[in-house]
Amino acid sequence: MALIWFLFGSLTRIGETCQLLVKDVFTKSGELKSIFRMRADYTKTNQSRDCALVLKQQRQAVLRWRDKRIADKAMLSVGGSYGGLNGDSPLFLARSGKRWVTLSFNVKKYQTQDGQKETLVFSSMENYVRNLFKSCGFKQGSSHSLRKSTASLLSDAGVDYDVIQMAIGHVSDDMTDTYIIPDPQRLTAALNNLYKSVPPLGIKE
Repeated sequence: MALIWFLFGSLTRIGETCQLLVKDVFTKSGELKSIFRMRADYTKTNQSRDCALVLKQQRQAVLRWRDKRIADKAMLSVGGSYGGLNGDSPLFLARSGKRWVTLSFNVKKYQTQDGQKETLVFSSMENYVRNLFKSCGFKQGSSHSLRKSTASLLSDAGVDYDVIQMAIGHVSDDMTDTYIIPDPQRLTAALNNLYKSVPPLGIKE
């Protein structure tokens, strides 16, 4: 559940989230950061960015996950640094029998204007999120749709465009535009309020 909250609260991609290390989100003294740095080598765009870790439910889920790892003695630190977890270990682990192991991934190659690039794909986690959505009745849900929905909600809440673009890690405006879908009711109210001084024609719809 902690991993899912990163998609909502930090607007991170699933592949980025799966690569996070404990020390990326916890300070050495054990405090959970409010802003963490998404390293360039984690990202699809190869550009680092600051990500928020301020959503209350997300922070609670991460701390519960930390406590679960400590209880299971899953890659702990020496001396209790980083909240008791090994700072260089992945933040999220997978269960293999009775042991916690690192997540498995595949390398995906794709073509861009700058040439061929590679990114890590965590298919097992992608499938987990899709199945989670299906179990809730959302057959088309995915980790991508979580980011897209949150971007639209932030836009409807009046958050500045450039802040949303930074949060979701887009380089081009064109890509961000495809994420921000205006709320029809909010748009209707805004347009009618904008031209409220113009008298109506008296024609019934």
